[in-house]
Amino acid sequence: MKSRQRKIIIIIFLIFFAGSDICVADDEVKEEKILSNEDLFEGFVYYADKQKTALKSVKKKFASNLDSHYLGLEIINALLKGPQLVHLEATWPKGTTINSFFITDDGKAYIDVSPEPGMMENMDTQSELLAIYSMVNSLTLNISKIKMVKILIHGKDALTLAGHIDLEYFYKTNMLMVK
Repeated sequence: MKSRQRKIIIIIFLIFFAGSDICVADDEVKEEKILSNEDLFEGFVYYADKQKTALKSVKKKFASNLDSHYLGLEIINALLKGPQLVHLEATWPKGTTINSFFITDDGKAYIDVSPEPGMMENMDTQSELLAIYSMVNSLTLNISKIKMVKILIHGKDALTLAGHIDLEYFYKTNMLMVK
């Protein structure tokens, strides 16, 4: 009889402590979710205004544990996806994809993009400038490691983006494009 009582006491004891471990685990999961929401980096991504005359900054949250490369990819993807706000316009044509992105030790970023065929012909000089500087400003102002950006098209050095603005050079931040 005494052994049966011991077994019941042990079972109750185990159930009690096992249940409290579950509660502790739930609390830890909730705490991780809270920490992950607090552990965000607030940066800025640049899109065109409705008239396509200037760039406007939009606050965007990124995971703060991303290294420069992955943060750069997140920023580029946000630009290519386009803005969520109706008073802003995308600077890159829909369907533009990233082929590669890398950052050198001396602060140069290379972005290789592939716009869908025929999409760039509709761009005028101002639209080209906005596309280039939306990419350049979004990367250089959010990632301290990046000092200048070179844009490649379809894996090659392109003379221009759409026939107007020279892409042979690296571009640095230009806040005169932002209003």
